[in-house]
Amino acid sequence: MFKKNFKFIFPDILYKNLDVEKFINIIMESGKKSISRNIVYKSFNYIKYFYKKNPIKIFSLALNNSSPLIEVEPKKSSNYNRNKYREIKICRRKSLAMRWIKFYSRIRKERFMYLKIANELIDASKNKGETIKKKNSFYKVFISKKNYKFKKNV
Repeated sequence: MFKKNFKFIFPDILYKNLDVEKFINIIMESGKKSISRNIVYKSFNYIKYFYKKNPIKIFSLALNNSSPLIEVEPKKSSNYNRNKYREIKICRRKSLAMRWIKFYSRIRKERFMYLKIANELIDASKNKGETIKKKNSFYKVFISKKNYKFKKNV
């Protein structure tokens, strides 16, 4: 399941979920894991009490909605650069989605970080928000270059 250079991650304490622990590690800054764990758990409690929904289901739905399926791989040739499109593995999809959720939750206007993360997760689970816009911009680039490539060959 894991490659040689990947470190094994144990599931988190409260929800026994590997994706939540990975998200805690992504939120963590300068080795302060307890602070990032508190932020994530507070955001899940906020989702649980104010939206009356299961936070793990919202989190997994947000990850599935915001994870991209296709990635551009630049391939260098001797004369020119060309792009190659390939499907992304599941672990890379989830890590990209988590990084986007972290980045776009920081930009939000709420006061506390747990509110920012909770609202970004709710928006991503409803197919709204900045992370979904980022994913759609990925697809727009792919479709435009794909159409250009086909028109050029015809």
